Amino acid sequence: MWTFAIKQKMTAAALLFAVIVLVMLTNMREQRAAARISTAVTSLYEDRLVVAQYILQLSTQLDRMISDIEQGNPDVPAAIDDYLSEVQRLNALYEKTRLTEMERVNFERFKKLCQNIAENSMSGDRTTLLVTARAAGDTLQSLSSIQVKEGKNKLDEVLNMTYFSNLFSYLELAILIIIAIIIQALVFASKTIRSIKNTRPENLN
Repeated sequence: MWTFAIKQKMTAAALLFAVIVLVMLTNMREQRAAARISTAVTSLYEDRLVVAQYILQLSTQLDRMISDIEQGNPDVPAAIDDYLSEVQRLNALYEKTRLTEMERVNFERFKKLCQNIAENSMSGDRTTLLVTARAAGDTLQSLSSIQVKEGKNKLDEVLNMTYFSNLFSYLELAILIIIAIIIQALVFASKTIRSIKNTRPENLN
């Protein structure tokens, strides 16, 4: 009987050790999950929401540029220089963000069109200037669509990480409950054995 009791104590100790290990692993997993979620949320803000604001400001500059060209404003070259100066500033900010491959292709195309606008403005070819400005506007629309798509992907990534984190938490809680029940059963069995051992001499008398 004493051999059985020792086995119970060893089993209980092993289960307690398993609880400690599980708690430590849970803590480490939650820290990694929190770091990944933080990175994804930061990217969603810096690389998508902020960029969407850049695109909006770029679109405003192009709309004003196109309006001046269509109205035949005699000061178009000077106005375009001002618009392009602001566009270059925004482009520099845009370029510092994390770009997807498709986004980079469209952004490089947009920058090239901006260079063409500057060249056409200097040559005085307003027809080509208008066509180029409108093409740049269409490219911005493509970039805007990419922001929406990539923003949704990032949001889905955060939601998935949160879902699996919760799922693992429930699983770990269930395991802890099961281990606690087993330990309680071992303690109860140990008390029962001690009770039997203590009452045996009285029965013999």
